[in-house]
Amino acid sequence: MRFELYLESGPQRKRTWVYVPGLPGCVAFGPTTEQAIANTPDAIRERIDFLRRHGDDPPDPEPIELQVAEHVVERKFLGFGWQISASDREPLTEAEVARELRWAEWSREELVAAARAQTIPLTESPPARGRSAAAILSHVAGSEWSYVSSNLGTLPGYSAAIAAIESAGSEPWAALAAERETLMARLRSMTPEDLARVVEREGRPPQTSRRMLRRMLEHEWEHALELRARL
Repeated sequence: MRFELYLESGPQRKRTWVYVPGLPGCVAFGPTTEQAIANTPDAIRERIDFLRRHGDDPPDPEPIELQVAEHVVERKFLGFGWQISASDREPLTEAEVARELRWAEWSREELVAAARAQTIPLTESPPARGRSAAAILSHVAGSEWSYVSSNLGTLPGYSAAIAAIESAGSEPWAALAAERETLMARLRSMTPEDLARVVEREGRPPQTSRRMLRRMLEHEWEHALELRARL
């Protein structure tokens, strides 16, 4: 199966992120562009395994063929999924929305499971540097509200939802579930106009419903993998 790749790296093409829009949520990383691309087949397989674990039946991707569609070489954009793929401009269908919201539910389950399994207190930063697990959960929640608001408009309740997660310390589970349910309710209510909308802002990539959900899935999966790697 052929997958188009969208890359971001600094000007020296060292640390690099790879996004795979054809498999929403799939991301790969590497200390160099070459290594990031080399890591991508395993990232695709891991994403496929994730879907199968939850009962989905994606097509077998083997043999995997990779094609670099775009490479953004700008330090300020590194790791933010800045570019927009050609497919991102295509309106989502109702079936695709249902599928990707289902994937988001599974992704949240795995993020929470990885956070609960941490061997150090949730609010404690790991010895090897980086955010605490509690900070990661708050970061993921805040980011997904940003993705949704950038396309659907400001959603009420953001500040209260994130504050509840942050103030919960080592027991953020109820606040995290409430935050996600509020967000998912808005996504489930998207109209055909919402699904076809393209939001253009000067100096920023166009925002579409397809890109919005893709970035939600990518970002949460990225941090679920980060927490799993600490175990």
